Amino acid sequence: MNNKRAKPTMEEAKYVMSASTRIAWDDEDVPCPRCGKVLTHIELGNSGQFVCSDENCIIVGYRGL
Repeated sequence: MNNKRAKPTMEEAKYVMSASTRIAWDDEDVPCPRCGKVLTHIELGNSGQFVCSDENCIIVGYRGL
């Protein structure tokens, strides 16, 4: 995975987090707010990431308790 992905704006991060249930549990294709490609969910223990399928686009991470 490319570590040079751009940080999302606050609006983009809010969009991704509001769509997180549809992406992670409903297995629904949700478009990236920046480029329109599909966002995917990667679980990392009790945290995770929502990443764009475009290697040079955004990544939004979150942490659980």
